[in-house]
Amino acid sequence: MTDINRREFISTLAVAVPTLAGRDRNMANKSVPGTIGTQIFPNVYEIQSEFGNRYIQQYLFVGTEKVVLLDAGVAKTPDTSILPYLETLGISPKRISMVVAMHSDADHHGGLPYIKDASSSALLACHRGDQHLIESPEFLYQHRYNFLAADHQLGFGREGMVNCPRECKMDVLLKEGDVIELSQDWKLEVWHVPGHSDGHLAMYDAKNKAAFTSDAVQEQGYPTTDGKWAFGPTYYTVDAYLSTIHFLENKPIEHMYSGHWPDVHGEEVRQFLGRSRNFVEAADDLIKTHLKSNTQGVTLKQIIHAVSPKLGTWPDNMAEFLQFAIYGHMVRLEQQKVVRLKSGVPVEYILV
Repeated sequence: MTDINRREFISTLAVAVPTLAGRDRNMANKSVPGTIGTQIFPNVYEIQSEFGNRYIQQYLFVGTEKVVLLDAGVAKTPDTSILPYLETLGISPKRISMVVAMHSDADHHGGLPYIKDASSSALLACHRGDQHLIESPEFLYQHRYNFLAADHQLGFGREGMVNCPRECKMDVLLKEGDVIELSQDWKLEVWHVPGHSDGHLAMYDAKNKAAFTSDAVQEQGYPTTDGKWAFGPTYYTVDAYLSTIHFLENKPIEHMYSGHWPDVHGEEVRQFLGRSRNFVEAADDLIKTHLKSNTQGVTLKQIIHAVSPKLGTWPDNMAEFLQFAIYGHMVRLEQQKVVRLKSGVPVEYILV
């Protein structure tokens, strides 16, 4: 990233998150407390609810052959938002054919067992790369949320696992190129878009030229309900994440809907993807600059707290949400032989 581009990137950090746009909010259904349900296309609905200071969004496709739900929210989301909203539409839970966990995170798959309780015939689906993380809360905690604890003294406590307390068995493993038939003339194309997780999925609705990307691309961080930044991006594998951005840039997407961000349309899609890439490049530059100033070695936690205020305007106490992305950068720099590890606990990084 050039100095000019870096300055442009930093200048965007003070800009508030765009408000939700691209749909007629007068058509939003607010009859379910704490939930906003909106028809975004014919027979396609967004179900939005609050999760702490952020929104979480699921998407319902009502075809003549299948009714498909993308993501299931946290453990309470089905009972407080999804199922009550289906009732306002006159849709029985038993009509749900499939629920797709777009990736392994408690706020996306924690509600799966509760959908299954309400509709035993509904098939639970995900990508093989995330299967074990989704099926086992303990595996999820150890291998996704707390895997940096031993070597880096980073991670999260178990309190968040209340959002994903139950095991669940996947019925279907989806892969790139699969097609979900909603109606005779309406399909969802399955895309594999790793980076945030190994098995992250996206869905493409060619009829509406719309991509449903969950958390596959994350702009400059996660937005709050009042248009600020909650915390930074949480991609795990840098090259895979950049490949996903490139992949999406080369698809005929006119509308993009996600798990937490405002929907974007037309040129806004390209801009969102561009900002997602710019963040990765800025993080890489800032990490290298910090390493050059600390030639005796620096820990992952020290790097995080050094670069966080330069990358985003989220609260200081949310800086450590960057641990996954920054660790991904350090793994990549080690693979590129730019840095080496200095043994000890916590591990330190030194420029080669």
